Amino acid sequence: MAEFTDRLAAYCAGFDGSATADEALRKHVLDWFGVAIGGAAHADSTPALLDGTNLTGEGSATVIPSGERTSPGTAALVNGTLAHSLDFDDTHLGSSLHPGAPAIAATLATAESVSASTERLLAGVTVGYDVACTVGEAVNPDAHYAQGFHITATCGTFGATAAAGVVRDLSETEFADAFGLNGSQAAGSLQFLENGAWNKRLHPGLAARRAVTSVELAAAGFEGAAEPIEGEFGFFKGYTDDARPEAIDRLAERDAVGETGLKPYPCCRYMHPAIDALRDLARSVDPDEVTGIEVGIPEAGVRLTGAPIESKRRPENFVDCQFSMPFAAALVLKKGTAGAEPFLRAAGRLDDPPRFEDREFHRLMDATSVTTDSEVQDPFPERWCARVVVDVGSGERHERFVDVPYGEPADPMSWDRVVEKTRGLIETSETGVDSDALATTIERLPERSLDELLAVATGA
Repeated sequence: MAEFTDRLAAYCAGFDGSATADEALRKHVLDWFGVAIGGAAHADSTPALLDGTNLTGEGSATVIPSGERTSPGTAALVNGTLAHSLDFDDTHLGSSLHPGAPAIAATLATAESVSASTERLLAGVTVGYDVACTVGEAVNPDAHYAQGFHITATCGTFGATAAAGVVRDLSETEFADAFGLNGSQAAGSLQFLENGAWNKRLHPGLAARRAVTSVELAAAGFEGAAEPIEGEFGFFKGYTDDARPEAIDRLAERDAVGETGLKPYPCCRYMHPAIDALRDLARSVDPDEVTGIEVGIPEAGVRLTGAPIESKRRPENFVDCQFSMPFAAALVLKKGTAGAEPFLRAAGRLDDPPRFEDREFHRLMDATSVTTDSEVQDPFPERWCARVVVDVGSGERHERFVDVPYGEPADPMSWDRVVEKTRGLIETSETGVDSDALATTIERLPERSLDELLAVATGA
């Protein structure tokens, strides 16, 4: 255990950038830009975010998609927050976190500040995913959540620091110092669930800004704490009661980007396999005849999306909807899907009034129960499964079991499907960004420059 931080630092400093031509990596970068632009347009928190961060209009980094210039730390904060504001960003199941939102935000801001190549940017993103997912697995997601921490905020800080540090070309000693500073910064609680607060959206942005700060300080010679993760008062000691430091043994061989899934629905990933099952069932079930909906998902998912069941059956805002399995069940049975447009519309984020106030939704949500059992819990976290049973008035029972949610590496979204997802988010955002030009530019990375990428991402 004592070597954990040193091994992270050595891996980051020695990375050769060999994964920069991988299509999976470019899919995740495209997805990040799409969800960030969509978050800027559709998240109700965006106006307050932009007003509250005091954008200067001057600096070395760009805010997406407005093109406004500001400091690297502020750009990382804003872009990282926007990328998670719809909860539509990529998810790594083994670590139960969103690696892209903080890692890409920190990498992009740092790359601009040092005029890095897109090849170096892609190398930073690759390392950021590897480190975030490794630390996330080592802290044990279930134990980490049980103590009230949001793992994207905490472990995302280490991943974003690794990403920005690669772009900044830190030495092994400087990486160790930067991670040492992370030990006093990694934070983020699950208390946002109490009232649907916007803290969760902010968490990746805060992680990205903390990363920029750590990297800049380390590059300037600022000394960080030794053994910040594995030490007597380190990250493991304070953030989990079941650390699994052996996760570090996979670091040099893993491909965390390739292990990370893309989201087809803008809501908590724990709900996705159940949504897949419900989409299948919706083809043969009349929602007006439904009398009961039983959803079985892993215990951690029940805590986030099914408990307390009374409040989950009465969402009051967009965040509540994103973490309400009863809401998603009602939506899918009524509309046949929970994709971006129907979900945003039903949650009141487009032109229509929120559907969660409808009596027909109330009836279906009241009929929904969310539980766990060994069939779905035992495979977790390696597999996120769901079992759904829908009862109808005739006495029939319709059942589906989903072993792999759509969008995971075992059932991946194609490049064309990611382009389609991005197009849908951008075309409803009215930003002037050409989604097809953005996709073409990212598809041709690293041959395209950072200036070219940012020009199309801001509609310049």
